[in-house]
Amino acid sequence: MLMQRQKKNEEAKKRELMEKAILMQLGSELEYRACKSKRAFSGDVSVFRLHLSSSSSSMSLGDAPNEVLSLVLNNVDQQRDLYQCALVNKNFYATANPLLWHEPQQATGVDVHEETILFRLEQSFRLPHDQCLHSTPLGHNVRKLDASKFNDLQDLRAVINNVPLLEELFIGMLWELFFRIDKLNDKDMEQIALKCPQLKCLSLNLIFDASDRFFDPFRHCTNLRELSILRIVDGRNLQLTPLQHCPLKKLTLGSCYTDGEYTKDTFFGGIPTLTHLDMKYKTGGFFRYCQTLPSRTLFPVLTDLRFATKENIDNNLVPFFKAHPLIRTLSIANMKIRPALMTSLATDLVHLQHLSLINGHRLPSFTKTFHRVEKLTLRCRHLNIENMAMYFPNLHYIHVVKVPGTGRRYLGVSSLQNYLGVHFETHTKLTYLDFICYHSVPSNLKVHLPRRIGGHLLNEDLDHIRETALGLVWIDLCVSSSLYSLG
Repeated sequence: MLMQRQKKNEEAKKRELMEKAILMQLGSELEYRACKSKRAFSGDVSVFRLHLSSSSSSMSLGDAPNEVLSLVLNNVDQQRDLYQCALVNKNFYATANPLLWHEPQQATGVDVHEETILFRLEQSFRLPHDQCLHSTPLGHNVRKLDASKFNDLQDLRAVINNVPLLEELFIGMLWELFFRIDKLNDKDMEQIALKCPQLKCLSLNLIFDASDRFFDPFRHCTNLRELSILRIVDGRNLQLTPLQHCPLKKLTLGSCYTDGEYTKDTFFGGIPTLTHLDMKYKTGGFFRYCQTLPSRTLFPVLTDLRFATKENIDNNLVPFFKAHPLIRTLSIANMKIRPALMTSLATDLVHLQHLSLINGHRLPSFTKTFHRVEKLTLRCRHLNIENMAMYFPNLHYIHVVKVPGTGRRYLGVSSLQNYLGVHFETHTKLTYLDFICYHSVPSNLKVHLPRRIGGHLLNEDLDHIRETALGLVWIDLCVSSSLYSLG
Protein backbone atom coordinates (compact mmCIF):
# COMPACT_ATOMS: atom_id res chain seq x y z
CA MET A 1 0.00 0.00 0.00
CA LEU A 2 2.82 2.39 0.86
CA MET A 3 4.53 1.69 -2.49
CA GLN A 4 1.31 2.41 -4.38
CA ARG A 5 0.82 5.71 -2.57
CA GLN A 6 4.39 6.78 -3.33
CA LYS A 7 3.91 5.85 -6.99
CA LYS A 8 0.69 7.86 -7.19
CA ASN A 9 2.36 10.85 -5.53
CA GLU A 10 5.26 10.69 -7.99
CA GLU A 11 2.86 10.55 -10.96
CA ALA A 12 0.88 13.49 -9.59
CA LYS A 13 4.09 15.52 -9.17
CA LYS A 14 5.14 14.71 -12.73
CA ARG A 15 1.76 15.85 -14.08
CA GLU A 16 1.96 19.04 -12.02
CA LEU A 17 5.47 19.81 -13.26
CA MET A 18 4.40 19.18 -16.84
CA GLU A 19 1.38 21.49 -16.47
CA LYS A 20 3.57 24.19 -14.94
CA ALA A 21 6.09 23.87 -17.77
CA ILE A 22 3.35 24.21 -20.40
CA LEU A 23 1.72 27.17 -18.67
CA MET A 24 5.09 28.90 -18.17
CA GLN A 25 5.81 28.52 -21.88
CA LEU A 26 2.35 29.79 -22.76
CA GLY A 27 2.76 32.74 -20.44
CA SER A 28 6.17 33.71 -21.87
CA GLU A 29 4.93 33.49 -25.45
CA LEU A 30 1.79 35.52 -24.67
CA GLU A 31 3.87 38.11 -22.81
CA TYR A 32 6.25 38.34 -25.78
CA ARG A 33 3.36 38.81 -28.17
CA ALA A 34 1.71 41.44 -25.95
CA CYS A 35 4.96 43.43 -25.70
CA LYS A 36 5.45 43.38 -29.46
CA SER A 37 2.01 44.84 -30.16
CA LYS A 38 1.55 46.75 -26.85
CA ARG A 39 -1.92 45.24 -26.79
CA ALA A 40 -2.57 41.52 -26.44
CA PHE A 41 -3.48 39.76 -29.69
CA SER A 42 -4.24 42.98 -31.58
CA GLY A 43 -1.34 43.09 -34.02
CA ASP A 44 -0.59 41.39 -37.31
CA VAL A 45 -1.98 37.85 -37.20
CA SER A 46 0.62 36.51 -39.65
CA VAL A 47 3.42 37.54 -37.27
CA PHE A 48 1.68 35.73 -34.41
CA ARG A 49 1.20 32.63 -36.59
CA LEU A 50 4.89 32.71 -37.56
CA HIS A 51 5.87 33.04 -33.91
CA LEU A 52 3.71 30.09 -32.95
CA SER A 53 5.11 27.84 -35.65
CA SER A 54 8.71 28.70 -34.91
CA SER A 55 10.89 25.62 -34.61
CA SER A 56 13.06 27.21 -31.91
CA SER A 57 10.73 25.87 -29.22
CA SER A 58 10.24 22.22 -28.48
CA MET A 59 6.50 22.85 -28.19
CA SER A 60 4.67 25.85 -29.67
CA LEU A 61 1.49 27.41 -28.36
CA GLY A 62 -0.27 26.49 -31.58
CA ASP A 63 0.26 22.78 -30.83
CA ALA A 64 -1.05 22.99 -27.27
CA PRO A 65 -4.16 20.92 -26.42
CA ASN A 66 -7.51 22.69 -26.69
CA GLU A 67 -7.98 22.34 -22.94
CA VAL A 68 -4.81 24.38 -22.31
CA LEU A 69 -5.77 26.95 -24.95
CA SER A 70 -9.16 27.26 -23.30
CA LEU A 71 -7.50 28.08 -19.96
CA VAL A 72 -5.54 30.87 -21.64
CA LEU A 73 -8.25 32.32 -23.88
CA ASN A 74 -10.83 32.35 -21.11
CA ASN A 75 -8.80 35.21 -19.61
CA VAL A 76 -9.07 37.32 -22.79
CA ASP A 77 -11.98 39.69 -22.19
CA GLN A 78 -11.91 41.81 -25.37
CA GLN A 79 -13.95 40.64 -28.37
CA ARG A 80 -11.46 42.05 -30.87
CA ASP A 81 -8.62 40.11 -29.23
CA LEU A 82 -10.61 36.86 -29.32
CA TYR A 83 -11.38 37.50 -32.97
CA GLN A 84 -7.66 37.85 -33.71
CA CYS A 85 -7.01 34.58 -31.86
CA ALA A 86 -9.63 32.79 -33.94
CA LEU A 87 -7.63 33.64 -37.10
CA VAL A 88 -4.37 32.01 -35.95
CA ASN A 89 -5.00 28.34 -36.83
CA LYS A 90 -7.61 25.60 -36.53
CA ASN A 91 -6.89 24.89 -32.88
CA PHE A 92 -7.25 28.55 -31.95
CA TYR A 93 -10.43 28.82 -34.02
CA ALA A 94 -11.99 25.78 -32.35
CA THR A 95 -11.29 27.29 -28.93
CA ALA A 96 -11.92 31.00 -29.53
CA ASN A 97 -15.07 30.76 -31.65
CA PRO A 98 -17.34 29.40 -28.86
CA LEU A 99 -16.00 32.14 -26.58
CA LEU A 100 -16.90 34.77 -29.18
CA TRP A 101 -20.46 33.45 -29.13
CA HIS A 102 -20.69 33.64 -25.33
CA GLU A 103 -21.63 37.32 -25.54
CA PRO A 104 -22.57 38.41 -29.07
CA GLN A 105 -22.30 42.18 -29.36
CA GLN A 106 -24.12 44.69 -31.50
CA ALA A 107 -22.17 47.24 -33.50
CA THR A 108 -22.51 50.84 -32.35
CA GLY A 109 -24.61 53.26 -34.36
CA VAL A 110 -27.09 50.62 -35.55
CA ASP A 111 -30.42 52.18 -36.54
CA VAL A 112 -31.90 49.61 -38.95
CA HIS A 113 -33.59 46.32 -38.14
CA GLU A 114 -31.30 44.21 -40.34
CA GLU A 115 -28.24 45.27 -38.33
CA THR A 116 -29.57 44.41 -34.86
CA ILE A 117 -28.00 41.62 -32.87
CA LEU A 118 -31.21 39.57 -32.62
CA PHE A 119 -31.82 39.68 -36.36
CA ARG A 120 -28.23 38.62 -37.06
CA LEU A 121 -28.49 35.77 -34.56
CA GLU A 122 -31.77 34.58 -36.04
CA GLN A 123 -30.20 34.48 -39.51
CA SER A 124 -27.20 32.52 -38.18
CA PHE A 125 -29.43 29.96 -36.49
CA ARG A 126 -31.31 29.40 -39.77
CA LEU A 127 -28.18 28.21 -41.63
CA PRO A 128 -28.54 24.56 -42.68
CA HIS A 129 -26.26 22.10 -40.91
CA ASP A 130 -24.33 21.28 -44.08
CA GLN A 131 -23.12 24.91 -44.19
CA CYS A 132 -21.89 24.87 -40.58
CA LEU A 133 -18.55 23.60 -39.36
CA HIS A 134 -19.69 23.12 -35.77
CA SER A 135 -20.79 19.91 -34.13
CA THR A 136 -22.47 22.02 -31.44
CA PRO A 137 -25.23 24.45 -32.56
CA LEU A 138 -24.04 28.04 -32.35
CA GLY A 139 -26.89 29.05 -30.05
CA HIS A 140 -25.66 26.59 -27.41
CA ASN A 141 -22.57 28.79 -26.92
CA VAL A 142 -24.52 31.94 -26.05
CA ARG A 143 -24.38 32.80 -22.35
CA LYS A 144 -25.20 36.53 -22.30
CA LEU A 145 -27.63 38.33 -24.60
CA ASP A 146 -28.23 42.08 -24.63
CA ALA A 147 -31.42 42.94 -26.50
CA SER A 148 -31.81 46.40 -25.05
CA LYS A 149 -31.55 48.55 -28.20
CA PHE A 150 -33.36 48.61 -31.54
CA ASN A 151 -34.51 45.02 -31.35
CA ASP A 152 -37.76 43.47 -32.48
CA LEU A 153 -39.79 41.24 -30.18
CA GLN A 154 -40.44 38.73 -32.97
CA ASP A 155 -36.70 38.25 -33.37
CA LEU A 156 -36.36 37.78 -29.62
CA ARG A 157 -39.00 35.05 -29.66
CA ALA A 158 -37.11 33.22 -32.42
CA VAL A 159 -33.73 33.54 -30.71
CA ILE A 160 -34.98 32.36 -27.30
CA ASN A 161 -35.80 28.96 -28.83
CA ASN A 162 -32.14 28.44 -29.77
CA VAL A 163 -30.17 29.50 -26.67
CA PRO A 164 -30.85 26.80 -24.03
CA LEU A 165 -27.73 27.60 -21.98
CA LEU A 166 -28.39 31.35 -21.74
CA GLU A 167 -27.49 32.76 -18.30
CA GLU A 168 -28.01 36.53 -18.65
CA LEU A 169 -30.77 38.28 -20.63
CA PHE A 170 -31.39 42.02 -20.98
CA ILE A 171 -34.58 43.17 -22.69
CA GLY A 172 -35.21 46.86 -23.29
CA MET A 173 -37.67 48.97 -25.26
CA LEU A 174 -37.12 52.57 -26.32
CA TRP A 175 -39.69 55.21 -25.52
CA GLU A 176 -39.94 56.43 -29.11
CA LEU A 177 -40.87 52.87 -30.18
CA PHE A 178 -43.90 52.54 -27.91
CA PHE A 179 -46.49 52.48 -30.64
CA ARG A 180 -44.79 50.29 -33.24
CA ILE A 181 -43.60 47.28 -31.29
CA ASP A 182 -45.27 44.36 -29.60
CA LYS A 183 -45.34 44.04 -25.84
CA LEU A 184 -43.96 41.29 -23.66
CA ASN A 185 -46.83 39.11 -22.51
CA ASP A 186 -47.44 36.08 -20.33
CA LYS A 187 -46.53 33.60 -23.07
CA ASP A 188 -43.21 35.35 -23.71
CA MET A 189 -42.28 35.03 -20.05
CA GLU A 190 -43.32 31.39 -20.10
CA GLN A 191 -41.12 30.72 -23.14
CA ILE A 192 -38.14 32.39 -21.49
CA ALA A 193 -38.61 30.27 -18.36
CA LEU A 194 -39.00 27.00 -20.31
CA LYS A 195 -36.41 27.52 -23.06
CA CYS A 196 -33.69 29.03 -20.84
CA PRO A 197 -33.59 26.85 -17.72
CA GLN A 198 -30.05 28.03 -16.85
CA LEU A 199 -31.09 31.70 -16.70
CA LYS A 200 -29.45 33.44 -13.73
CA CYS A 201 -29.94 37.13 -14.47
CA LEU A 202 -32.96 38.77 -16.14
CA SER A 203 -33.32 42.52 -16.73
CA LEU A 204 -36.51 44.04 -18.15
CA ASN A 205 -36.22 47.69 -19.04
CA LEU A 206 -39.96 48.21 -19.46
CA ILE A 207 -43.20 46.40 -18.65
CA PHE A 208 -46.50 47.48 -20.24
CA ASP A 209 -49.85 46.72 -18.66
CA ALA A 210 -48.76 43.37 -17.23
CA SER A 211 -51.45 40.87 -16.25
CA ASP A 212 -51.76 39.21 -12.86
CA ARG A 213 -50.08 36.06 -14.29
CA PHE A 214 -47.06 37.82 -15.77
CA PHE A 215 -44.61 36.44 -13.19
CA ASP A 216 -46.16 32.99 -12.75
CA PRO A 217 -43.53 31.22 -14.94
CA PHE A 218 -40.84 32.43 -12.53
CA ARG A 219 -41.88 29.66 -10.16
CA HIS A 220 -39.95 27.28 -12.44
CA CYS A 221 -36.79 29.42 -12.74
CA THR A 222 -34.78 27.52 -10.15
CA ASN A 223 -31.49 29.15 -11.20
CA LEU A 224 -32.66 32.77 -11.31
CA ARG A 225 -30.54 34.88 -8.96
CA GLU A 226 -30.99 38.45 -10.22
CA LEU A 227 -34.15 40.16 -11.46
CA SER A 228 -34.31 43.81 -12.49
CA ILE A 229 -37.40 45.69 -13.70
CA LEU A 230 -36.47 49.29 -14.36
CA ARG A 231 -39.81 50.82 -15.39
CA ILE A 232 -43.40 49.70 -15.02
CA VAL A 233 -46.22 51.28 -17.02
CA ASP A 234 -49.70 50.67 -15.64
CA GLY A 235 -48.85 48.11 -12.97
CA ARG A 236 -52.31 48.00 -11.39
CA ASN A 237 -52.72 44.29 -12.17
CA LEU A 238 -49.11 43.30 -11.56
CA GLN A 239 -48.71 40.63 -8.90
CA LEU A 240 -45.28 39.91 -7.45
CA THR A 241 -46.30 36.96 -5.28
CA PRO A 242 -44.56 34.30 -7.46
CA LEU A 243 -41.19 35.94 -6.77
CA GLN A 244 -41.11 34.43 -3.30
CA HIS A 245 -40.62 31.00 -4.93
CA CYS A 246 -37.41 32.10 -6.70
CA PRO A 247 -33.99 31.79 -5.03
CA LEU A 248 -33.29 35.45 -5.81
CA LYS A 249 -30.27 37.23 -4.40
CA LYS A 250 -30.77 40.63 -6.07
CA LEU A 251 -34.11 42.26 -6.86
CA THR A 252 -34.69 45.69 -8.44
CA LEU A 253 -38.20 47.10 -8.89
CA GLY A 254 -38.14 50.44 -10.69
CA SER A 255 -40.59 53.31 -10.86
CA CYS A 256 -44.26 52.86 -11.77
CA TYR A 257 -46.08 55.42 -13.92
CA THR A 258 -49.59 54.52 -12.79
CA ASP A 259 -50.66 54.53 -9.18
CA GLY A 260 -53.23 52.12 -7.84
CA GLU A 261 -54.35 50.33 -4.74
CA TYR A 262 -52.39 47.24 -3.81
CA THR A 263 -53.83 43.95 -2.65
CA LYS A 264 -52.43 41.07 -0.66
CA ASP A 265 -51.25 39.51 -3.94
CA THR A 266 -49.44 42.60 -5.20
CA PHE A 267 -46.36 42.05 -3.07
CA PHE A 268 -44.36 39.01 -2.10
CA GLY A 269 -43.64 37.39 1.20
CA GLY A 270 -40.23 36.39 2.44
CA ILE A 271 -37.36 35.48 0.11
CA PRO A 272 -34.83 33.73 2.37
CA THR A 273 -31.95 34.07 -0.13
CA LEU A 274 -32.34 37.79 -0.95
CA THR A 275 -29.29 39.94 -0.15
CA HIS A 276 -29.92 43.07 -2.32
CA LEU A 277 -33.25 44.90 -2.60
CA ASP A 278 -33.73 48.10 -4.63
CA MET A 279 -37.31 49.43 -4.66
CA LYS A 280 -39.01 52.40 -6.27
CA TYR A 281 -42.27 50.56 -7.04
CA LYS A 282 -44.98 51.34 -4.44
CA THR A 283 -42.36 51.46 -1.71
CA GLY A 284 -44.64 52.85 0.97
CA GLY A 285 -47.28 50.20 0.35
CA PHE A 286 -44.66 47.46 0.44
CA PHE A 287 -43.29 48.42 3.87
CA ARG A 288 -46.81 48.76 5.25
CA TYR A 289 -47.64 45.33 3.84
CA CYS A 290 -44.57 43.83 5.54
CA GLN A 291 -46.01 44.71 8.94
CA THR A 292 -49.14 42.62 8.26
CA LEU A 293 -47.20 39.36 7.81
CA PRO A 294 -46.79 36.85 10.66
CA SER A 295 -43.00 36.99 10.42
CA ARG A 296 -41.30 40.40 10.31
CA THR A 297 -37.99 38.93 9.12
CA LEU A 298 -38.79 38.54 5.42
CA PHE A 299 -35.20 38.57 4.19
CA PRO A 300 -32.95 37.04 6.87
CA VAL A 301 -29.71 37.63 4.92
CA LEU A 302 -30.51 41.10 3.50
CA THR A 303 -27.33 43.22 3.42
CA ASP A 304 -28.05 45.91 0.79
CA LEU A 305 -31.27 47.99 0.85
CA ARG A 306 -32.05 50.95 -1.43
CA PHE A 307 -35.45 52.57 -1.77
CA ALA A 308 -37.14 55.83 -2.69
CA THR A 309 -40.47 57.16 -1.46
CA LYS A 310 -42.12 60.48 -0.63
CA GLU A 311 -44.46 58.92 1.92
CA ASN A 312 -44.13 59.19 5.67
CA ILE A 313 -43.50 55.55 6.64
CA ASP A 314 -41.26 55.96 9.70
CA ASN A 315 -43.57 53.78 11.80
CA ASN A 316 -43.19 50.94 9.27
CA LEU A 317 -39.47 51.32 8.65
CA VAL A 318 -38.32 51.13 12.26
CA PRO A 319 -39.81 47.60 12.81
CA PHE A 320 -38.37 46.55 9.44
CA PHE A 321 -34.89 47.69 10.48
CA LYS A 322 -35.21 45.90 13.80
CA ALA A 323 -36.03 42.65 11.97
CA HIS A 324 -33.13 43.01 9.48
CA PRO A 325 -30.04 43.96 11.51
CA LEU A 326 -27.56 42.56 8.94
CA ILE A 327 -28.03 45.49 6.54
CA ARG A 328 -24.60 46.92 5.68
CA THR A 329 -25.53 49.29 2.83
CA LEU A 330 -28.57 51.58 3.06
CA SER A 331 -29.76 54.27 0.66
CA ILE A 332 -32.92 56.33 1.30
CA ALA A 333 -34.07 58.82 -1.35
CA ASN A 334 -36.81 61.49 -1.45
CA MET A 335 -38.07 60.72 2.04
CA LYS A 336 -38.10 63.16 4.93
CA ILE A 337 -35.93 61.74 7.71
CA ARG A 338 -37.27 62.29 11.22
CA PRO A 339 -35.35 61.96 14.52
CA ALA A 340 -36.91 58.59 15.44
CA LEU A 341 -35.77 57.06 12.16
CA MET A 342 -32.28 58.54 12.46
CA THR A 343 -32.00 56.98 15.93
CA SER A 344 -33.13 53.61 14.56
CA LEU A 345 -30.40 53.71 11.90
CA ALA A 346 -27.75 53.99 14.60
CA THR A 347 -29.17 51.58 17.18
CA ASP A 348 -30.92 48.86 15.12
CA LEU A 349 -28.60 48.54 12.10
CA VAL A 350 -25.50 47.61 14.06
CA HIS A 351 -23.65 46.33 10.96
CA LEU A 352 -24.30 49.44 8.84
CA GLN A 353 -21.18 50.50 6.90
CA HIS A 354 -22.40 52.58 3.92
CA LEU A 355 -25.18 55.12 4.44
CA SER A 356 -26.72 57.42 1.83
CA LEU A 357 -29.50 59.91 2.60
CA ILE A 358 -30.75 61.77 -0.48
CA ASN A 359 -33.59 64.27 -0.03
CA GLY A 360 -34.49 67.93 -0.35
CA HIS A 361 -35.47 68.39 3.29
CA ARG A 362 -33.70 69.22 6.52
CA LEU A 363 -31.87 66.33 8.13
CA PRO A 364 -32.21 66.00 11.91
CA SER A 365 -29.18 66.23 14.12
CA PHE A 366 -27.06 63.18 14.77
CA THR A 367 -27.50 62.11 18.38
CA LYS A 368 -26.30 58.48 18.33
CA THR A 369 -22.95 56.99 17.34
CA PHE A 370 -22.69 55.05 14.06
CA HIS A 371 -19.90 52.72 15.11
CA ARG A 372 -19.24 50.96 11.79
CA VAL A 373 -20.18 53.50 9.11
CA GLU A 374 -17.17 54.10 6.86
CA LYS A 375 -18.87 55.87 3.95
CA LEU A 376 -21.53 58.58 4.30
CA THR A 377 -23.28 60.41 1.45
CA LEU A 378 -25.72 63.23 2.18
CA ARG A 379 -27.80 65.41 -0.09
CA CYS A 380 -30.09 67.96 1.51
CA ARG A 381 -30.94 71.64 1.87
CA HIS A 382 -30.29 71.98 5.59
CA LEU A 383 -27.90 69.95 7.70
CA ASN A 384 -26.56 70.14 11.23
CA ILE A 385 -22.94 68.99 11.08
CA GLU A 386 -21.74 69.87 14.58
CA ASN A 387 -19.12 67.40 15.89
CA MET A 388 -19.83 64.87 13.13
CA ALA A 389 -16.52 63.16 13.85
CA MET A 390 -17.80 62.24 17.31
CA TYR A 391 -20.80 60.32 15.89
CA PHE A 392 -18.86 58.70 13.03
CA PRO A 393 -15.54 57.47 14.47
CA ASN A 394 -14.53 55.74 11.19
CA LEU A 395 -14.88 58.90 9.08
CA HIS A 396 -11.90 61.23 8.78
CA TYR A 397 -12.49 63.40 5.69
CA ILE A 398 -15.27 65.54 4.23
CA HIS A 399 -15.95 66.90 0.75
CA VAL A 400 -18.73 69.21 -0.41
CA VAL A 401 -20.26 69.41 -3.89
CA LYS A 402 -22.53 72.21 -5.00
CA VAL A 403 -25.53 70.82 -6.90
CA PRO A 404 -27.28 73.49 -9.02
CA GLY A 405 -30.69 72.11 -10.02
CA THR A 406 -30.41 69.22 -12.46
CA GLY A 407 -26.73 69.01 -13.31
CA ARG A 408 -23.79 68.54 -10.97
CA ARG A 409 -21.06 71.16 -10.81
CA TYR A 410 -17.98 70.39 -8.75
CA LEU A 411 -16.54 73.30 -6.81
CA GLY A 412 -13.26 74.66 -8.05
CA VAL A 413 -10.53 76.58 -6.21
CA SER A 414 -12.17 79.83 -5.12
CA SER A 415 -12.83 81.94 -2.07
CA LEU A 416 -16.05 79.99 -1.55
CA GLN A 417 -14.06 76.72 -1.63
CA ASN A 418 -11.64 78.06 0.97
CA TYR A 419 -14.54 79.23 3.12
CA LEU A 420 -16.18 75.81 2.95
CA GLY A 421 -12.93 74.12 3.96
CA VAL A 422 -12.50 76.24 7.07
CA HIS A 423 -16.22 76.14 7.89
CA PHE A 424 -16.64 72.38 7.65
CA GLU A 425 -13.36 71.49 9.35
CA THR A 426 -14.26 73.76 12.27
CA HIS A 427 -17.74 72.35 12.81
CA THR A 428 -17.31 68.69 11.89
CA LYS A 429 -13.77 68.14 13.25
CA LEU A 430 -13.06 66.33 9.96
CA THR A 431 -10.33 67.11 7.43
CA TYR A 432 -11.72 68.91 4.39
CA LEU A 433 -10.60 67.65 0.94
CA ASP A 434 -10.97 69.81 -2.18
CA PHE A 435 -10.07 67.09 -4.75
CA ILE A 436 -8.50 69.55 -7.16
CA CYS A 437 -5.77 67.17 -8.34
CA TYR A 438 -4.52 63.61 -8.13
CA HIS A 439 -2.23 64.37 -5.17
CA SER A 440 -5.14 65.76 -3.13
CA VAL A 441 -6.58 62.23 -2.74
CA PRO A 442 -5.18 60.57 0.43
CA SER A 443 -4.01 57.00 0.03
CA ASN A 444 -6.06 55.76 2.99
CA LEU A 445 -9.29 56.47 1.09
CA LYS A 446 -8.47 53.25 -0.78
CA VAL A 447 -9.41 54.74 -4.16
CA HIS A 448 -7.61 53.65 -7.33
CA LEU A 449 -7.51 56.44 -9.91
CA PRO A 450 -5.68 56.66 -13.25
CA ARG A 451 -2.91 59.24 -13.50
CA ARG A 452 -3.84 61.89 -16.06
CA ILE A 453 -1.79 64.56 -17.78
CA GLY A 454 -1.23 67.44 -15.38
CA GLY A 455 -2.61 65.43 -12.47
CA HIS A 456 -6.14 66.75 -13.03
CA LEU A 457 -9.26 64.91 -11.85
CA LEU A 458 -12.17 64.53 -14.24
CA ASN A 459 -15.82 64.28 -13.25
CA GLU A 460 -15.67 60.52 -13.74
CA ASP A 461 -12.79 60.38 -11.23
CA LEU A 462 -14.84 62.35 -8.72
CA ASP A 463 -17.80 60.04 -9.27
CA HIS A 464 -15.53 57.07 -8.63
CA ILE A 465 -14.32 58.66 -5.39
CA ARG A 466 -17.91 59.31 -4.36
CA GLU A 467 -18.87 55.67 -4.88
CA THR A 468 -15.83 53.85 -3.51
CA ALA A 469 -13.89 56.02 -1.04
CA LEU A 470 -13.81 54.81 2.56
CA GLY A 471 -13.57 57.14 5.55
CA LEU A 472 -15.21 60.01 3.62
CA VAL A 473 -18.31 62.16 4.14
CA TRP A 474 -19.58 63.34 0.76
CA ILE A 475 -22.15 66.13 0.88
CA ASP A 476 -24.17 67.18 -2.18
CA LEU A 477 -25.19 70.68 -1.17
CA CYS A 478 -28.30 72.02 -2.91
CA VAL A 479 -27.61 75.40 -4.48
CA SER A 480 -30.36 77.13 -2.55
CA SER A 481 -28.99 76.00 0.80
CA SER A 482 -27.82 78.57 3.25
CA LEU A 483 -24.26 78.01 4.39
CA TYR A 484 -25.08 79.62 7.71
CA SER A 485 -27.65 76.89 8.40
CA LEU A 486 -25.00 74.20 8.27
CA GLY A 487 -23.48 74.94 11.60
